[in-house]
Amino acid sequence: MNAECSVRQQYARALLDAVHPARCGDLPESLLQRARHSPLGRRHLVRAALRQAPDVFAPDQERWQAWRDDEPWLQWPHARLQAFTQELGTLALGPALRMLVERDAVLFVRSVLGLENWRRAQHANPWAGSVPEVVRQMGSAVLQQCSHDAQALSEALQERGKIEFLAHAERRHEHLAARLALAYAQVPARPCKGECWLPTAAVPALLVEQQTLDEEAASAPIATQGRIE
Repeated sequence: MNAECSVRQQYARALLDAVHPARCGDLPESLLQRARHSPLGRRHLVRAALRQAPDVFAPDQERWQAWRDDEPWLQWPHARLQAFTQELGTLALGPALRMLVERDAVLFVRSVLGLENWRRAQHANPWAGSVPEVVRQMGSAVLQQCSHDAQALSEALQERGKIEFLAHAERRHEHLAARLALAYAQVPARPCKGECWLPTAAVPALLVEQQTLDEEAASAPIATQGRIE
């Protein structure tokens, strides 16, 4: 197998791993997972996904190669894309979340977000300087609308995260936005660039942070092996 063919397969595998099950036809989840791990199954999934987004699944890796260093999410599996999307939604609502003082409300929201995302929302400030009051107000409106409905709040965070993430991809290139959209069963009305709460630099900064964490995790086994030897 030549290097070009290997790279094509690498990108095809990463793309299939990122696609939401709803984009792969009517396969049950169990069959979908099995299909992702077999050559025949992957060919079936590619054909199904090709009908959904022919431009994204065009068999050329060059378009993705140009963005690989700055867009590490191109190599992320579906679960990680969803987690990062939720994190973006949490950060966008951070100013409103920091206004919560009533104990029951804090405990409820923290249980929905998870402790790590809750702590991040309390301390992270992607805005350079003071937070725009309109962002705080819109976030408070979302929290009020969701009330104590855990599913509604989780979905609202995910929806807000989708908008922020897709807007970032749109700013880079439409191909990137089209590819990212395949990670979601449902996509917000696009374009998303005019609907953001987070500043433009927020998502790129978070992606750099994720990339750094990945590099540290990759180097850790090497360092451990060196100490053992």
